[in-house]
Amino acid sequence: MRILLSFIIAIAFWGCTKDNFTTKPQLKYKSVNSKTISGTQTLEIKLDLTDQEGDFTSLLGFKKTVAGCPTSDKLDSTKFTIPADFIATKKTKGEVVITLDRINRGGNSCFAPGGGIRPDTTVFGFWTRDKAGHISDTAYSEQIIIVN
Repeated sequence: MRILLSFIIAIAFWGCTKDNFTTKPQLKYKSVNSKTISGTQTLEIKLDLTDQEGDFTSLLGFKKTVAGCPTSDKLDSTKFTIPADFIATKKTKGEVVITLDRINRGGNSCFAPGGGIRPDTTVFGFWTRDKAGHISDTAYSEQIIIVN
């Protein structure tokens, strides 16, 4: 019985201390500097990035989805990149900070009832691909309000 209990404790300890990175790269939303952005304010989104082999590419796909206002949506896989100096280190984990100025995050293009432009309730999504061709799941931000 003691041997079985020791074995279970050893397995639990090993499972808790080992990084659970996968062959497929993983992006996870971490934080945002503000949930409401207006005018020329810059939006910073932080993501955690992991990959078991550390074989990242520079690809960082970007998607902007605006509820109820598809004319404000964006999709781009060339606008942002994972920095070359991070890729060169061949690390298996790191943090990616995406800085969205007014041009990159876009403005509002939908009108409120009665005229005027309404605030956008926006969700940003990001994904990446490693050198083996594995594509991460999309990491989504929380809702962010963009006011012109």
